Amino acid sequence: MTIGIRQATLHDISEVSRLFNEYRMFYGQHSDLEAATSFIKERMNKQESMIFMAAWNEESKVADTAMGLVQIYPSYSSVSMGPIWILNDLFVDSKYRQQGIARKLMQAVMKQAKRNKILRIVLSTAISNQQAQALYESEGYTQDQSFMYYECNVGRETES
Repeated sequence: MTIGIRQATLHDISEVSRLFNEYRMFYGQHSDLEAATSFIKERMNKQESMIFMAAWNEESKVADTAMGLVQIYPSYSSVSMGPIWILNDLFVDSKYRQQGIARKLMQAVMKQAKRNKILRIVLSTAISNQQAQALYESEGYTQDQSFMYYECNVGRETES
């Protein structure tokens, strides 16, 4: 079997939520599968994000085991006056790392972005995550040298 990448649907909610919960734990959050499921389900129902997932059987409508995911949030650039995507979440289950899954997910996003005439994809990663930085750079992403990004927490203290 080969690793297939496809857009996740509500049929995949349990596997996508499992991976999303693990992703959040990777970034220091406590496990909360119920909240992760609710969050993902709401994004899907409101069509506020697109999630691509990696699974063994690309023909299946429901993944037996999702190996990785990438979540995209659509947005717009005022200066460029066009659509952009925010690649917010990229995660591969620890059992499936070093098999090119993250790269395949990134390439699927790029292919879909070109089809949808998206102007650019933006992302951020931890300064210490050199492995992710190497992947992004090898896929043609460059570090922004023109803008500094700021944030101000407004909601819950656990958000970053």
